[in-house]
Amino acid sequence: MKKIKLTRANKSILLKSLAPYYYHERALGHNTEKSGRLILKIDSLPADKKATFSAEEIHLMRTTINQLRNEWLAKGQYTDAADDMLIKLI
Repeated sequence: MKKIKLTRANKSILLKSLAPYYYHERALGHNTEKSGRLILKIDSLPADKKATFSAEEIHLMRTTINQLRNEWLAKGQYTDAADDMLIKLI
């Protein structure tokens, strides 16, 4: 378990990265319960508060944020917000 402080920007980055993963898994017919619960958990948390996440949740967040960051890099877009969130997860 790890506590992470979520700013508004970090919440937005997390939700932007988790949503495509959720819909991709759903389209493939895979179980989306864990990613769906994580999205709801993040969305319901107040900004600028610390929240506790399991190692599995951290791994999922890290993986999806890295995918979003790599997509942005491939398009030549700004990635500092995603980089900041990845650093908080490490």
